[in-house]
Amino acid sequence: MFFGKPKPTVTPDDKDWIEEAFIWFEQQYGQDFLRNVATITPTKDFFPIDFRGTEENAQQLTGMICDYMQIKDVKIDLHYFSDKPLELAEGIVTTQSQGGSGFQNKNKLGTYSEKGRNKYSIGIEVSLLKDPTSLIATIAHELSHLTLLGEGRLQENDEELTDLNTIALGFGTFTANSIFRFQQFQGTSHQGWQTQRSGYIPEQVAAYSLALLTNYQKKDDSNWAQFLNKSVRKLYDRNLKYLKTTADDIKFK
Repeated sequence: MFFGKPKPTVTPDDKDWIEEAFIWFEQQYGQDFLRNVATITPTKDFFPIDFRGTEENAQQLTGMICDYMQIKDVKIDLHYFSDKPLELAEGIVTTQSQGGSGFQNKNKLGTYSEKGRNKYSIGIEVSLLKDPTSLIATIAHELSHLTLLGEGRLQENDEELTDLNTIALGFGTFTANSIFRFQQFQGTSHQGWQTQRSGYIPEQVAAYSLALLTNYQKKDDSNWAQFLNKSVRKLYDRNLKYLKTTADDIKFK
């Protein structure tokens, strides 16, 4: 039985886009930063707080994520909003679409706005307070806007690049794991299954980006990968094998 060469989980166009984006990140943050940026994990080592799903916790997480992203001397106001889930049939719940196509996020989970010199506002869907993975992913995404738009690296918003930027800044496990969530819920009068799709890039793009950064850092220790969900971990392993064995030209290495 013959096996072909390992292949990436992304299209050639996406592969080029991701690698060119990381070359740009290297120019923005420096080679030393990207070589050594830690991949943040959902552990007490990185988030030493008693998580109770409160607004205070969200404020604490925002401060910690700012530190990891090296965001300094800014004032960030948090506020909360609610997009109620829509029950389509017994036991099936989804969230209402906000429009968009391709990589576009179907659910508004966070917002970002600039309020003045070094002053920013971040909005958080209130239901995320009970979901630490999605909460951290959303805060990281909105703060990624700050590093790109607020710090003048971009003049126009680019949501896909903003998601990719969270991976370059160490929050890839949260971004990747929150893209698609399928979980059981139980309410006061009924129970069932709930799906939630978030972010602006699909799992295969997040997985290739994580593998690309790992390959670039040339680190043997990638224990953080154990925190990826099963589908992302499978894609990540495939991409890492491709990057380590392929003879193809990798632009970011």
